[in-house]
Amino acid sequence: MNDNGEIEYDMFPDGPGWTVRNVKSGEPAFVKGVRQTQLSLDDADDLVDLLNNLEMLEPGSSVTWADGSR
Repeated sequence: MNDNGEIEYDMFPDGPGWTVRNVKSGEPAFVKGVRQTQLSLDDADDLVDLLNNLEMLEPGSSVTWADGSR
């Protein structure tokens, strides 16, 4: 969630698991260079909350690239 109250990340069904995606780009979230796909429901829900809270506190702080850089 950014400072305007808009969510940045949400979770979407992905076969037997869930993918956390950036809502604007549609791209899966990366955490330490790992694409956040095929997660359990609980893990995806927790990650969405965490990434949106990071975005609310410091916009851009949750964004990492495939190589793990910011």
